Amino acid sequence: MKSINMTRVLTWVVAALVMCVTTGSGKDIANPESGRVKECRAKAPGKFVRLDKDLTIHYQTAGHGDINIIFIPGWMHSSEVFVRQLEHFKGSNDFTAIAYDPRGHGFSSHPVEGHTYQQHARDLAAFIKALNLDKIILAGWSYGVTEQLSYINQFGTANLLGMVMIDTGPDIAGESYNEWVWYLRDDSDEYSRYFTEGIIEYRDSIIEGFAAYMLEDVSSENVAWVKKITSRCSSTVASVLNATAFYLDYSADLIALEGKMPLLYVVSEWWEYAAEPWISANTPSAQRTYLGKHMMFWERADEFNIVLDTYLSQFLP
Repeated sequence: MKSINMTRVLTWVVAALVMCVTTGSGKDIANPESGRVKECRAKAPGKFVRLDKDLTIHYQTAGHGDINIIFIPGWMHSSEVFVRQLEHFKGSNDFTAIAYDPRGHGFSSHPVEGHTYQQHARDLAAFIKALNLDKIILAGWSYGVTEQLSYINQFGTANLLGMVMIDTGPDIAGESYNEWVWYLRDDSDEYSRYFTEGIIEYRDSIIEGFAAYMLEDVSSENVAWVKKITSRCSSTVASVLNATAFYLDYSADLIALEGKMPLLYVVSEWWEYAAEPWISANTPSAQRTYLGKHMMFWERADEFNIVLDTYLSQFLP
């Protein structure tokens, strides 16, 4: 096991918190009552719901059906990434699409504490309760899948109809990338360190590299769009989320859903080599599609939405 220099880690955290409050990306977001936050929230495209004294969640909706599809964004992203799904469900009489900004992301509150996907799942439960939602289909993307599986792990499936997993498996680290994981457990290639440490030390280059990984069309316009969205998540929050997610494995929770509710996987084409063996062995009845790269739901929205509509049709009379 690699040793950890805690002095160095604490130095990074303190430096990033100071930067968050004073300069650069995430300016003033540590203070939820700052003038900048109030100004930004006035420009937010959606609605707000207060979950407790420290947390107000920003969310967007489309449609007005009885079945609620909750889209959960991934690492550093917000409800903005699901703009083409919200457009798709606009005017729907069957479904209500809901996309929200987790704590520390987008236009939601940016508290100092609570930046784990386990806490995000508890926030999701409080969000569902506050909006009095039932007949729910969870649709997580990237680490949003981790969040929705953490929700099931903690709160069960009583109010859920189905699950959509977009380009992430249930386990984050493994012995081999053939296990459909993001990282190697020993981090021998330092890929986990690249994101955990790098987002604090080299934020711009990390986000640009991540955008290149996620997008088929790495145009300056598309990269700028990603950078705009991720600018509303501080480096400290991003680092803590990535570091703590490393240890999560919800394989048992996902496997337990086999045959109990309809499952859909939409996975990037390059990850089919690892995803298909896992899905076939553990949730063989699940629908799955391999499409584009990591942000296929945005870049190939028409194709993605057709796949989603086909899956959703089974919930209609």
